[in-house]
Amino acid sequence: MIEKIYNRMENSIAIQKIRAFMMSEIFMVIQCLAAAVFVSFSSKNDFTSIVYGDMLFAAVCCFALVICKDITATLLPFLLIASTSIKCYDSFDVFIKFIGLAPVLVFAILFHFIVYSKKFELGSVWKSALFVGIAVTLGGVGKITSAEYFSGTALFYTAGLGIGMFALYMLMNAHYTFDEKYDMRRKFAMIMTLTGLVCVYMIAHFYIINWSTFVKTGSSLTFQWRNNVSTILMLTFPFGFFLSTKKYPFIIAGFLQYAGIMLTGSRGGTLFGTIELGICLLVILLTDKANRKNNLIVIGVIAAGLLALIRPIFNFILPVIKRFTTETSIRFGLFSRAIEDFKSNPLFGRGLGYMGNTDVHDPAKFALCWYHSAPFQVIGSFGIIGIIAFSYQLYERMKLIFKRITIFNLILFVSYAGLFMMSLVNPGEFSPIPYGMIATLFFVMCDKNNKFAETDKDKEYVFRSPLKSKKK
Repeated sequence: MIEKIYNRMENSIAIQKIRAFMMSEIFMVIQCLAAAVFVSFSSKNDFTSIVYGDMLFAAVCCFALVICKDITATLLPFLLIASTSIKCYDSFDVFIKFIGLAPVLVFAILFHFIVYSKKFELGSVWKSALFVGIAVTLGGVGKITSAEYFSGTALFYTAGLGIGMFALYMLMNAHYTFDEKYDMRRKFAMIMTLTGLVCVYMIAHFYIINWSTFVKTGSSLTFQWRNNVSTILMLTFPFGFFLSTKKYPFIIAGFLQYAGIMLTGSRGGTLFGTIELGICLLVILLTDKANRKNNLIVIGVIAAGLLALIRPIFNFILPVIKRFTTETSIRFGLFSRAIEDFKSNPLFGRGLGYMGNTDVHDPAKFALCWYHSAPFQVIGSFGIIGIIAFSYQLYERMKLIFKRITIFNLILFVSYAGLFMMSLVNPGEFSPIPYGMIATLFFVMCDKNNKFAETDKDKEYVFRSPLKSKKK
């Protein structure tokens, strides 16, 4: 039965045409334009249009899961849901109304992974992924109450960051493949870049509808989702620079997304995004020899423009600078609690479901009481076992990145470094959807790229270090 369905799908000319269209850049742009339309009809207190948009993109995901053998077709609509929904703060009660549609999604997922099933392969970082999954699952053992551990919220995050993330790693490792049909690196970079440009539009739209306030103050506007959108942009903007190595105008997309980060007024985004941009520019200058002269000219022109506008720029970011010293009490309070929670159960920590710190920070509905920093989250929630597991995972990931020095790997490193830095002052990677999943996907892509780059067919993206002397 399953084989018959598979063969009919594979032999259908109409299905093949639909698949080609859904993987095309034209359809990607159409999806992004649709997302911009839904964002345009939203406001600070009314995000109904975004909810409808998310339902549309969820439908696209389901359709792609059924029709397309290549799971990459689901990535952009998924990221558009993740990106636009960050404007819907504390919206659990809104989205839960659509729970009746869950069987459709479950059917689509089961259909895809059964009909288009692929053999599981152990990737290069499976050991650390499993170790982290076990550490997360055991978090709080010996201290956390059964009510806390088995609450709906705690189970979602424990499963999502634990064994669920390991299972997701195994599935993605099996279903994301590099083949001859298209350049997966470029396709992935295009999806990330388009996602980032949608986020830039979201920020621009907010400034447009609050233009009078912006003109009056001359400083960055405040909005609740600034840290989330900054995190997404720090994940996406390096890929614009990657695409510029083949099509130079894409460098504009990279700089636009960095500008978007600066417009958010996010302290973490401002500081770490600037550091990330510096690393990214260094990577591009070292690796993209063909465009090195153009890159130096562009960087020089931008630097000169910034110097010419130094006074208004300083006035714009001054409130952000002030907040570095005036709005830190909650985070420092949570950091202190993390240490206390570690001491109360050194081996396994307090677990993700522990809600004893709500007096310091009251979380939104269906959210954990985060420590708002990855190192402190590991210490407080998972104890010594967690420290060992997450350290081992970081080691394995960096080992994989630098196993084969390619331009794509270095861009993955820059992007992940951005997420890692933002996770120092925000939940970041401890949000399984989308950040944890994206980080996991990065290293699936890196593993595939390493194997693909070993072949003689792949030369254009391999980085030849200018520091190494040429053979005589």
